[in-house]
This record gives sequence, structure tokens and C-alpha cells, in this order.
Amino acid sequence: MVLIVVLSVHNGFERSLKETLLGFSPHVSVYAGDGGVIYDWEEAEGNFAKEEGVESAYAFVEGFVLLDSKRWQRPVRFRAINTENEDQVGTLREMLDLENYPESQVDFSLAVTGSGFSAPPLPGEDGEEAVDPPGGGQTVYGDKNVVISRLLAESLRLGPGDEIRLIAASNLDAVMDVYNVPGERAWDLYPNVFLEFEKAVEMLFTSVGDEERASSDDLLAAYRLIQSLVPVEVETPNGPEMTEGVEMRPVERRMLGEILDVLYESEREEGGEVFYQSGLQADLRERLRVLRELDLEQADNEAFREIEEFVVPKTLVVQGVYADNQRSQGPDLFLPLSIGMELRGLQGGVESIGLLVKDPYRAEEAVEKLRASQGKRWLFQSWMRTHFNQFQLVKTEKIMMSFSLSFITLLSAFSIMAVMYTVTVQKRQEIGVMKALGARPAQIVRVFVYQGLIVGIGGALLGLGLGLLAIRYREVIVNLLRGVGVDPFPPDFHGMSKLPAFVDSSQLIVISVVAVILCLLAALVPALMAAFRDPAKSLQNL
Repeated sequence: MVLIVVLSVHNGFERSLKETLLGFSPHVSVYAGDGGVIYDWEEAEGNFAKEEGVESAYAFVEGFVLLDSKRWQRPVRFRAINTENEDQVGTLREMLDLENYPESQVDFSLAVTGSGFSAPPLPGEDGEEAVDPPGGGQTVYGDKNVVISRLLAESLRLGPGDEIRLIAASNLDAVMDVYNVPGERAWDLYPNVFLEFEKAVEMLFTSVGDEERASSDDLLAAYRLIQSLVPVEVETPNGPEMTEGVEMRPVERRMLGEILDVLYESEREEGGEVFYQSGLQADLRERLRVLRELDLEQADNEAFREIEEFVVPKTLVVQGVYADNQRSQGPDLFLPLSIGMELRGLQGGVESIGLLVKDPYRAEEAVEKLRASQGKRWLFQSWMRTHFNQFQLVKTEKIMMSFSLSFITLLSAFSIMAVMYTVTVQKRQEIGVMKALGARPAQIVRVFVYQGLIVGIGGALLGLGLGLLAIRYREVIVNLLRGVGVDPFPPDFHGMSKLPAFVDSSQLIVISVVAVILCLLAALVPALMAAFRDPAKSLQNL
């Protein structure tokens, strides 16, 4: 009974976990073979959707962003989906937590709402103004809608209609580049290089009519002086390292690059000399003067202005809340694909294509077929491998739970053995009479084995019936436990208002058969002891 109840409830949790994961995860994820960005994703969606066994294909983007809402900031994981794919939007709609958030909905299209939930109007970006719709409703900008997880909604007290702001986490690297610049100019950091290059500029060029010329060897030496300050990644025994110049400000690195471009773009090359248009030497002098007298405050402000153009917070409206829980956590946010591309800086590309197959529990077979038909251009990964650690944890829990509860059955077997041994002691006189009348040891053993078999079958049937009865009325039992202050399955943690359970008939058969076999073994040991006991000693007490 205990094994049946516990394993059935655990099966219910496992089944619920898989259904939740399959609700927001693709059955098969497809990545570019070179690990790059997929720019022809619309064509790829169509090609994969035609594959045998594939029901739907959709592009998606995943990543982390910084969420800012109600003076709370925290990093969150998002998944941007192709909102024009009705299968994906429909699956997300089925996952909405309408019990706790009845106003939740999924609609990523521009719509007008007159009653019920309506998101507050947001001013359009790039100077676009929100237009009041007819009928007194409010405009819902579909490309600004977002669906969030229940865990995020509860932790930040968010709900349909609330606004959130998202900042791309990758942009923080650009911010740190500005903050980490040194307090000195590049000229002060590398004075020897700049002074030597300045001296070379004064001696390098000779005016010839409307042109200026320089020796190829001397020009190459001067070029390499400045090139040595351009940071590049090189392989060293200690791993990849950056060369000199990484400490400079972005504006200084850009100016050095412009100097190199000027030296590289010559008019022509003849007889070991390189010819440029007249005025190159004066141009280089001016560029070096700007580097030497660079206004640090102005350079830093310019760097921050460039970042401000890149790190643009996205203001979105929470339109719905979908159900997830601590055991099966999904993405914190579901966004339109266009916003996900912007947050990841993918410039119109995606990172992967999600496939929904007809039988998700045979996704590995689908992967093998796709590999055979699509070749090496794509990499495929089934949901079993994507969530391997999660399912391995559930599997380990199930094995350990079965192992622990099996001791209850072993304890029952030992108890039955003790009872049967007591019976043999109590019936030693009857056993002696039977043996005196000619009963063989096998007949004596059979008597006690039959008794153990009756106990085993009767106990297995009784345990099976009580177990199934407890599963059927599990909610009543849980409510009784909660009434006395014991809550073994808190809904806040599991995210389920009702205790799930799934009865596996194969498990019932195995548990019942093992129980009967253990009872037979428990009866066999006392039976053998009774069968080979001396009948004379057994009859002495008659």
C-alpha cells in the first residue's frame, strides 16, 4: 500500500513536470552547425516543418536581461518566440495561470480592447505617439506585450497591466569598458612609441609636386609602430592574451585605426617608394596633436553617449502570467522575437529553431531522422538532453524513494517469518503426529508454504485495494493532514492546487508479485525447520 501510494504520487509529479516542460520547451532544438547566428530562419522554419514527423517549427532566441520594475532589479531569463506562429502562441495560451491571474491572456498582435483587461497605453518609440482607439478602449501594443512566469510574478508582485523595463545584459560589457579606462592619455601611457612615430613623420615624407613620397621600408617601420598599439588577441603558453593598447580609451583606439588607414591608402608605389596626395604629413601632425592634447572629459562623455545609444531600456507590458513551479522552472519572460533579437544584438538573426514533433517521447528517434536528412549543416538536441539534469534528479529521487520504502516490505517479510516460526513451535506436536503417521517432509513444507501463499496473496490484494483507494481519495487525506497543521505538499512550492498521481499498472504488478514472493520465502524457512525436526522429540509433550 505504501509503495503503491508513494510511487503513484511521484509518477504524477514526474508526469506533471514533463507536461510543463513540454509546454514551454521545444521537443527538438536546432542550431547552426558552425555555432553561428541563423539569418535565414524563415526559410529554415518552412523546411523543417515539411520534415516527416514534425508538426511545427518556430524560431526563438534565449538569453538574460536585467529587469527593472517597481524599484526592484534582478537578472531574468527570457525566451523570444515567433509570435506569428499560432502553434507556439496557442501552447503558451494553454499554460496561462487563469486560476490565480484570471485577467491573463496572450495576444501579440495590435488590438483594441474595450472591456476586461486592457494594458495601459504606451507611447511609441522613435517619436511615435499612441493613438486613442474608437469606442473608449485602450491600445494594446502587441510588440510590447510580455508573458511572465508565476514565480517571477509572485516574487516581484507583478500582474497583468504592470510595466517592466528590460536592459540587455550584454551591454554591461560596453559600460565596463568605459569605466575601466585609465586616468592618463594614450600618449602618456606609451610616450616612447608616439615620440618615435612623431619623429618618423617629420623625416619620412618628401614633397614632389602635388604629391608626397616616403621610403617603403621606413614607412613600414612607422606603420608597425602604431600597429603595435592596436590590441589583438594572441595565443600564449598561458592561453589567449591581449597585446598592448587595451588600456586606451575607445576614441583613442579609433583614432589610431584612422592613422593606420591613412598610411595604408596610398596613391601608388614605385621603385621602393610610396606616393600620397599632398598634405598627408600635415594631416598626421594634426592627428598626433589631437592625441597628445586629448580632452579626457570630452572623450569619456562621447564614450558614454555612444553607450546610451546602444543600451536602450525596453518598456513592456505584462499581458499574462503562465504557470510554472519550483520543480519545473521555465523562462521568466516570453517576448516577441523582434525584441529578443534587439536585446541579444543579433541584427535580424536567431540562435536556434524549435521543432514540435508528433510524439515528444520519441524525440531521439526524430533527431536521428533529421540528422540523416539534413546533413552536417545543423546540430540537433532533443528535450531529453536539454533537460537531462532535471530528469536525472527526478529519476534519482524515485530510485532512492523506492529503495527506502522497500525496507517496509522486507520488514513485513521478517514479521511473517516470525509468525510462521511461532506457528511451527505451537504446532510441533501436530507435526510430530503427522510425521509418525507417515507424512513426508515435502508434505510438511507444503502445508506452511500454502499458508504463506495465502497470507501473501491476501496481503497483496488488500494492500493493492487500500493503495488505490488512498490514491482516489488523496485530496481528502491531504486536506485532513492540513487541518491538523501538516502540509506535505505545499501548493506554493509545487505550483499545483491538487496533488497529482498516475497509476502505472506495470508497477502495481511488480509490487504485488514481489510481495507474494517475499511471503513465500518468509514461510519457507520455518517450514524447512519444521519438516526436518525429530518426530520423537515433538511427541514427547503429548
